[in-house]
Amino acid sequence: MTHPDEYKTIVKPSEGDFRDRGSKFPSYLVPCENEDALKIHIAELKKKHPGSRHVCYGAILGTENSIERSNDDGEPNGTAGLPILNQLLSAELRNVALLVVRYFGGTKLGKPGLIAAYKESAKSAIESSKQVVRYHKTDISFRFSYDATGPVMQAIEHIQHANIKDQQFDQDCSITVSIPKSEVDKALHLFDHTNEVEVSQMD
Repeated sequence: MTHPDEYKTIVKPSEGDFRDRGSKFPSYLVPCENEDALKIHIAELKKKHPGSRHVCYGAILGTENSIERSNDDGEPNGTAGLPILNQLLSAELRNVALLVVRYFGGTKLGKPGLIAAYKESAKSAIESSKQVVRYHKTDISFRFSYDATGPVMQAIEHIQHANIKDQQFDQDCSITVSIPKSEVDKALHLFDHTNEVEVSQMD
C-alpha cells in the first residue's frame, strides 16, 4: 500500500467455482461491513442451496481495525474457513465476506483435498471480482471571502485524494472537502498565515 489511508475492497459481488471428485464448491465474494450483514449472507446462501452440506466462510469486516472471521461449518477443523480467510488476506481485501458452499459428491477428499478445494474456490471468486482502492476519509470545511477563491482551490488541488463534496460561492464562500484522515492535520494549518480563510474539521 502506498498511502496510509488506502485499502482495497470490491465494487460488487462476484462468484467462483471449483469441483473435485464429484464435490462442487460454488463461492460468493460479497461486500460486508459487519457481523449482522455476514449472518444475512449466510442465511441467504443456505436458502439458495438447500441441498448443500456446508456453507463455510472467511470474512474481513470493516475497513479500520478490521475484524477477521472464519468458520468451517462442520468440515474438519481448519480445512475450510481458514483457507478461505487466507485468500482474502493474500488479496489484501477489506469489508468483504467470502462464502463457499459444498455439495458432497460421494467421495471423501481428505483434509489436504478439502483445504485445496476451499482455497481454489475462494481464489476463483476473488479472481473474477472487480476491485477498487479507497481511502479512510473525513470531511473538512473551508470558509473564505470570494477574493481568496484562487488560493483555496489551489490548496485543495494539492491535497492527495481530496474530493469536493459541496461548494457555495457568494460574498462569503464555503467548500466541503473529503480528504484522507492522515492529511487532516496538515490541511487544518494551510491558512494559518491569513485571516481570510477558516479551515475546520467537520463531525
